[in-house]
Amino acid sequence: MKKILLGFLAIASFQTIMAQGLHITAALKNVPDNTTASLIDGMANKVVDSAKVVGGAFQLKATVASPGIFVVSFAGMQAQIPMFVGNDQLSISGDLKDAKNMIYQGSVTQDLYLQYMKVLTPQIEGLFGAKNAGATATGASKDSALKQVSIRERGIANSLTELIKTNNQSPVSTLFLLQVTNFVPSVKENLSSYYDLLSGAAKTGPFADYISKTIATAGVGNMGTVLPEFKQNDVNGKSVSLSSFRGKYVLVDFWASWCGPCRAENPNVVKTYNAFKNKNFTVLGVSLDQDKARWLEAIKKDGLTWTHVSDLKYWNNAVAVQFGIQSIPANFLLDPNGVVIGKDLRGEDLNRILSEKIK
Repeated sequence: MKKILLGFLAIASFQTIMAQGLHITAALKNVPDNTTASLIDGMANKVVDSAKVVGGAFQLKATVASPGIFVVSFAGMQAQIPMFVGNDQLSISGDLKDAKNMIYQGSVTQDLYLQYMKVLTPQIEGLFGAKNAGATATGASKDSALKQVSIRERGIANSLTELIKTNNQSPVSTLFLLQVTNFVPSVKENLSSYYDLLSGAAKTGPFADYISKTIATAGVGNMGTVLPEFKQNDVNGKSVSLSSFRGKYVLVDFWASWCGPCRAENPNVVKTYNAFKNKNFTVLGVSLDQDKARWLEAIKKDGLTWTHVSDLKYWNNAVAVQFGIQSIPANFLLDPNGVVIGKDLRGEDLNRILSEKIK
């Protein structure tokens, strides 16, 4: 009877903790008094709680549907604290100016997140460095840089594989698998095999759902295939269909006002659009924005005078999900029959292909 009672008490205690949700208690140096600390849901990209810092201390709370990325930001300060947490009782201590040495207690997923970061971050930085070197190099130097890119990509893939095998039931593994697919082609091409290494909780939640949908849509948008039909509302709330552009060359361009690389690429698209807009070519912009005002402001500021659509659902944009878009900018160039003749075009790529096709 005593064992049964203790069991019930343990269950009740666990349920109480779960009901409390995520509770963050922080004691940090170098945060001015009365600074507003905000807890941001990384998936929804919205503030879920905020508090004033007093003597370096503050508390933040939220209810978490499934473990994921959250960020603590500070008003007027660039410093941020990313974390991977669920309904944990997490304590954070340390110096905000020395983020690498902060101490986290109370979250198994955050511990694993930091382990992944420690192993993969130096390798990823090395990969980007090699890619940048290759972009400006010529001759033998370029060949050497490209060889380094290949070596570093294999190293990241191998490290990721070992981490996943060791932690195959954690959603943290799912997150990093999703992230690495964005810059290591071999992982993206074999996503299904990597995903098969996961089990249990690692195959639940938003990251798992996203990967499952990506695998299911793997053939969508391949070169030489017809891009599937979709409909979404334009800036005036009017439904626009992809099929309404048949008979023209059209660039289906995925972007967002908050996406720096997208905004940097926009001048190239504008230049090509202006050169070919009277030659049977147009652009259909699909935005992953949430804030309509910012979306419209970016359209005006960047001079994007073509048709734009969005459901204002951020990464859950229905068309982006339908086509398995994992990062932006992303685009598909279609011929007048709706067949994909170009993908993820950058710089002068779009102009070059259209110059070949449209005489």
